[in-house]
Amino acid sequence: MDSVLTCMVDEKIGPGDLNTRFVNGIKEFTGCAGAVVFRNAAIALSYALKALIFPKESKIMISSLAPKWQRIALEELGYSIILLDVDQYTACVTSETVSKGIEQGGKLLVVSEPFGLIPDMQSILELGIPIIEDISESVGGERNEKKAGSFGVYSILSLEETDVITAGGGAVLCFNEKKAWEQFAPIYRKILKIDVLPDLNCALGYVGLKEFRKNEEARKNIYNLFKNAVMQGRRHKVFSREEENNFTVHSFPVIVANGSKEVCKYADRKEIETKMAFSNSVISDIMDTEEAAFYPVASSLYLRTILMPLYPRLRASQIEIIAKVLATLP
Repeated sequence: MDSVLTCMVDEKIGPGDLNTRFVNGIKEFTGCAGAVVFRNAAIALSYALKALIFPKESKIMISSLAPKWQRIALEELGYSIILLDVDQYTACVTSETVSKGIEQGGKLLVVSEPFGLIPDMQSILELGIPIIEDISESVGGERNEKKAGSFGVYSILSLEETDVITAGGGAVLCFNEKKAWEQFAPIYRKILKIDVLPDLNCALGYVGLKEFRKNEEARKNIYNLFKNAVMQGRRHKVFSREEENNFTVHSFPVIVANGSKEVCKYADRKEIETKMAFSNSVISDIMDTEEAAFYPVASSLYLRTILMPLYPRLRASQIEIIAKVLATLP
């Protein structure tokens, strides 16, 4: 908060100026042609669909491991949802799962990029459907030298407290191409003020944006230490992160060999807080139903993936303890 207040005072910025400054920072950081900052991701998604003039009778595809807000928001807007299974090594959708969704009538894809992992977007783009990217956990990363958010027509960057860049809430709707941004102009002029993120939150987001590189370097160093610790244990796994791709580090998920309860209890005894990685995903609402059987990979990952603490400001002593626990997980 001190950094936010310092930003607001030192820059001598008036009402609305921080929103503009934050948007300009996002454009420079992501390379997008235009951006609008809303109060939450659901509002951002609704405006993206308005811009696409996407008919309500059309079906929208999302990952079964996508954050729960995606399904809730789309259903509240009146759309039908097609859930897709994922790849076991990345927790991302693939061209194969998307193709199955298209066969079921899917006309648009909202792509989730969990833990900073970006799917093989080129093969998905070749299927010829419009794409909206959720870059809340992947922003700042690249796949095949293309930035996260540059693959879809639009991208959404959530700014909640658990996202890579936080503003204490809110979301950015980014426009990949200048033409799409220019076509949004009539809608932009009609945006309700109550839908736009306030300056105080924009100040927090602007500070997070400026500190991203420093925080990301710290996260990557910690990630590599933790990954080596898991490999030393030779029992559990981490998701695949190809070295040639510069993926953002959002968190440290561990795919446990069997059930997660024993592992979580072990970590708890060492006073390390863990949580289920997909507890707030779409599939969490259907795990006790027959529908879960249609998504076997996602169901398995839901039950076996936990998150270990990974924050850029972890102390060296904390990092050492977590690494030791990771190396000795049962």
